[in-house]
Amino acid sequence: MTNAPETVLTGGGTTARFDGQRLLIVRGRKTWTLPTCAITSAEVIAGNTVRVAISGDPGQARHGLSRVVELPGANSRSTEAFLGQLTAALATTTPAADGHALIQLHTRAPRSYTLGSSGRRAVRVGLLLAGYTLLLTLLGWASPLEDGLAAFSLSVAGVLGLIGGIALWRMARRARSLWLLRRRGVGVVGQANGYVRIWSKGAHLWIFSKLNFTTVDGQPMRDVPSTVSIWDFSNKAITGRVDLVYDPQRPTRASRRLTAAFVLRTLLLTAVGLVPLAGSVLCLVPNLPF
Repeated sequence: MTNAPETVLTGGGTTARFDGQRLLIVRGRKTWTLPTCAITSAEVIAGNTVRVAISGDPGQARHGLSRVVELPGANSRSTEAFLGQLTAALATTTPAADGHALIQLHTRAPRSYTLGSSGRRAVRVGLLLAGYTLLLTLLGWASPLEDGLAAFSLSVAGVLGLIGGIALWRMARRARSLWLLRRRGVGVVGQANGYVRIWSKGAHLWIFSKLNFTTVDGQPMRDVPSTVSIWDFSNKAITGRVDLVYDPQRPTRASRRLTAAFVLRTLLLTAVGLVPLAGSVLCLVPNLPF
């Protein structure tokens, strides 16, 4: 029976697998492994169920199975196929005196539902958007303007506020990264290997080098996007050796030296963020109840 295919019987929340040498019974997080010699007999009972009898006294065992285990199947053919494999193996096996002593029980640890970094970020963004929407709704209720005018002005304010807020938030994130790198960064020599172009219509202002380097403790880092952008007037700006700084607490945060391209990009995006934000404020002010 060593070359027999593994048969599976599933039903009633139980999955049974038999490979000719051992029977595996899975229920929830628990898996019982029964060698063929632990089984004395197997038969089909009503309801497409295979009844398996185990030798020995279950009283001394702590695996939780009784003298008889019932394995429900989905249909009669699957039940007969499973029983055929099992009885063929039993015909060539001498039952053990105490089969319960041979049973092994494995219990899987509970599944962890902790959120990863992207999941936590999505939750934070969702909460911020919910709070933002609630604030605009409350302003709409308290607005001294007519309902239609209040709804229109607050809708425009909400859209402009999102556009300006996202632009300024991205600038603030990069500014924070540069501040952290200046505060605790470690300088090494690495390799610029290609680039990431965040916005293809940004011409030479939007190119961020992909950095390859090794940390001082020997950890290799590959294709880490630089916090600072560069000009792209020649291939030398894209590939080659480069001095960089990385954060030892988070090696995926790294950057080339500050460039004029990044300063200009920051000023432009700050202006792009302030203009719609100012428009949002102008739309919000008439809706204030005081």
